[in-house]
Amino acid sequence: MSKILRLAFIAALIMVAACSKGPDVSGDPKKMLESYIEKSFSIRSVDDRKDLAQYLSGETQRKLLAWSDDQFRLAFIETKRVFQKLLVREIKKLSAAEVSITYELVYLDQNRGKDAKVTSKKLASLLLQDSKWTISEVKNIKEVVEYRNEMSLP
Repeated sequence: MSKILRLAFIAALIMVAACSKGPDVSGDPKKMLESYIEKSFSIRSVDDRKDLAQYLSGETQRKLLAWSDDQFRLAFIETKRVFQKLLVREIKKLSAAEVSITYELVYLDQNRGKDAKVTSKKLASLLLQDSKWTISEVKNIKEVVEYRNEMSLP
């Protein structure tokens, strides 16, 4: 897998989505993260980049906005990923304006092979800025790829 594709893929996993109206400003960081992931799996156009960037802040947002159209298209539009489920494992309130969320994202990835199921455990840092939660950073903790009916030789 090329370096650009790998970086794009990692960024795609970081994304969270729900409605196209932008981040949830209800004050619930978990709902915002869920919304971002849903949005990231439903990107259909390069024009959606600005909508997706609304969920991010700081360096994470700057990196996404700095991508070329080709990088963004490769990461979000041409990908053959199908969302399966999101499991929030732990929410830690670090301060009144900072929360960390440990979660697992499960999806099918045809780029990795037929019926490849990926489970990615991640740690997201969210900040409360101007009465809305944004994702400031996402770190990969662990990733497992399962192949259905894969033949294995000793």
